[in-house]
Amino acid sequence: MDIPYTVTARPDTGLYNAKVGIWLFLASEVMLFGGLFSSYIFLRVGADYHWPVHELNVTMGFINTLVLIFSSVTVLLAWANLKLRNIGKFKMYMALTILCAMAFMVIKGFEYRSKFNHYAVKLTDGTFLTGHLDEGYEIKFGEAKDFTLTITGENKAVDADPAGYVVPFVDGELPSFKLDSGEEFSLEASAFKAFRKKTVAAAKETLEKRRQELRDQGKADKARELNIVPDTTIKIVASQPVKFKVKPSKLLGYSADTITFADGTTAKGKLIDDKMTLTVDGVDARSVPDAEKSLAWSSQYLGEGWKKAFIANRDHAQAEFKEHYPNRDPQKSATHQKEAFYLKVESDTPPAASTAHGEGHAAEAKAAHGDSHDAHAGHGPKVVLEKKDIAFYSNYTPKLNTYYAIYFTLTGLHGLHVVAGALVLTYFLLFDGKMLRNDPERLANRVEVGGLFWHFVDLVWIFLFPLLYLL
Repeated sequence: MDIPYTVTARPDTGLYNAKVGIWLFLASEVMLFGGLFSSYIFLRVGADYHWPVHELNVTMGFINTLVLIFSSVTVLLAWANLKLRNIGKFKMYMALTILCAMAFMVIKGFEYRSKFNHYAVKLTDGTFLTGHLDEGYEIKFGEAKDFTLTITGENKAVDADPAGYVVPFVDGELPSFKLDSGEEFSLEASAFKAFRKKTVAAAKETLEKRRQELRDQGKADKARELNIVPDTTIKIVASQPVKFKVKPSKLLGYSADTITFADGTTAKGKLIDDKMTLTVDGVDARSVPDAEKSLAWSSQYLGEGWKKAFIANRDHAQAEFKEHYPNRDPQKSATHQKEAFYLKVESDTPPAASTAHGEGHAAEAKAAHGDSHDAHAGHGPKVVLEKKDIAFYSNYTPKLNTYYAIYFTLTGLHGLHVVAGALVLTYFLLFDGKMLRNDPERLANRVEVGGLFWHFVDLVWIFLFPLLYLL
């Protein structure tokens, strides 16, 4: 059976069916991205913190813009050559379009990787130190012998699973364990699973006995209400003290003498070290009431030399702004605020006082436009941050702030469109050979529809690039 209007145009619309369908689909896509762009604008206007500006790598974004524009040209040429039955050129241009899509995603992958490897640490006074955790960040805890596990009777988010949440973080050999009764206890997954099953069964039996007692006492209503299987607390003792090295994200909390893992398992021992070693590449003092009194300039962190570099950079930026924009309020310029109060650090020693105001070595102390963390130079000073001074830390992912949540949402959704479009075009190139031989005009219509989608993907990026990278 032939499907009508797959090649010829409909008399009512003047378009074949697939073209009508793609325009309706693209209309829904416009509403989707239009809503997202509008949300970005409203969130930026209403932000109660310094909205990030010039954070992304403009060069990478611009290259990707050129790649997508070139791919829009090649997909058009592929369609045109198919209409002219220049099959060789059709395949060449279609292959180029697919290669451009791959290049776009590879570049975007490098950009994403830099965000995952770069960190921002908020100090308790509001200062942000940016840089890299070259040595990672792990809590070191030792002398742990007494452990408490809670085996829940019902399904709960926190339930004992020492094999998955405790054992992987043991630093050294895993010792043997015993219950309070002296019975051997294993943290191995299969053995603990059997122990857990036995424990829950015993808890259910205890619950049923209690319910039967209430029924025997003529309290049937209370017996019906008593329907939650109780949790069981298990205490075990290690034959040798245990040491742990664990990321804070894997913990529910810790103190000087206890540590609680994500499964609720608690160990008593001694905190060895919870300091963070950060290789600093920037200091953001925009949220500090008095930037000159920031914790970053304390003697145990960056010190007086970098404070002088910051002051010189700030004063220079403010003087330049006043000279070029005498009638503008510097407090209302996000770009100026970053230039004045964000110090880019590119060496492990501060610049000399004679050059810290903007010449020579001062370039290392000047706030930069563009992405300040795409490349890890590895030349910044290392500071050891006390846990008491750390209010929050995160890599440059949605967890950090609203801006990066939107950045990953918009660029990630756009990336999915790029991948989907590339897969469709790849299908036309590699798997539509039969249609190419028997019905090339219908294939040309398919390529035209795929090309319209591809042009839309390019158009979305044309809006994304200035919105996220330039403004």
